[in-house]
Amino acid sequence: MKLELARYITQWSSIEHRWGETDCMMFIFCWHDVRFGTNKNLSLYRKYNSYAEATRFGRNFVTIKSWLASNSYKELTAKKPKLKDGDIVVVRKKHLYDALLVFNNSLYTMDEERGLIRLNPSLLDYDSVWRQA
Repeated sequence: MKLELARYITQWSSIEHRWGETDCMMFIFCWHDVRFGTNKNLSLYRKYNSYAEATRFGRNFVTIKSWLASNSYKELTAKKPKLKDGDIVVVRKKHLYDALLVFNNSLYTMDEERGLIRLNPSLLDYDSVWRQA
């Protein structure tokens, strides 16, 4: 999985952020599809095209947490669990959640202004961590 995940992150490194296409949620959904050979991202692709629409969509239709739970991810119960490659870290923002993918002790997500970014997990106060069961 490590090589597959490295390739995936590299592919996204030159992609611009677009709501509903290449945002932080789609980054996670597309990783799931690559990893497990599914096309689940297609059911959510272009369902919103702005921050406001993403907020409404997350509130009224599907949240990252509900999507993860319905796709066989388990929320880890430890306060600060040891992160593994492929884990999904969820961070609560003002109106919605940000989803970050763990790789090599770093977190990756799509930022609206900068595209793919890498963050240090020790600098974030995250809401939950999810792992494929």
